[in-house]
Amino acid sequence: MMILALTLALSQLEPVSTPEPLQTLDGHARRGAVIARLDGLAAESAMACQAACGLNEQCQAWTWNTGWIGRAARCDIHAIALTPRLQAGATTGLAPQLSARINAAIDRAPTEREIEALDEAGGRPVSDDGTGLAGGGSGLRPDTL
Repeated sequence: MMILALTLALSQLEPVSTPEPLQTLDGHARRGAVIARLDGLAAESAMACQAACGLNEQCQAWTWNTGWIGRAARCDIHAIALTPRLQAGATTGLAPQLSARINAAIDRAPTEREIEALDEAGGRPVSDDGTGLAGGGSGLRPDTL
């Protein structure tokens, strides 16, 4: 029943945009916290597996394993985004919702509380123009080196 519902839902989805490189790791897999092991349409590609993860509110990460002799391709939906491990023939990524939250956090300026905590820790990353994290700078402030 779930496979039929998933197949219908996937057939009505618009194409999923290509994930950003840091959010999809080829040659890596996550283990544990598997809430669903899917085959059929969801196992056709890493992008289909990612789309299936996006349909499950509990999904935090996914792993797609290519098929080989005696074993069909498979999509694992994970409730927790555990650290990826090297595994040939696998691709893993974060849930689209989690990726969007991470990207939104990257693009915002730090709050005053975050700035204070970074200052107390002995330094903070700043953007190239020295105004904070917004804009993606990654260097340390010269006065903390």
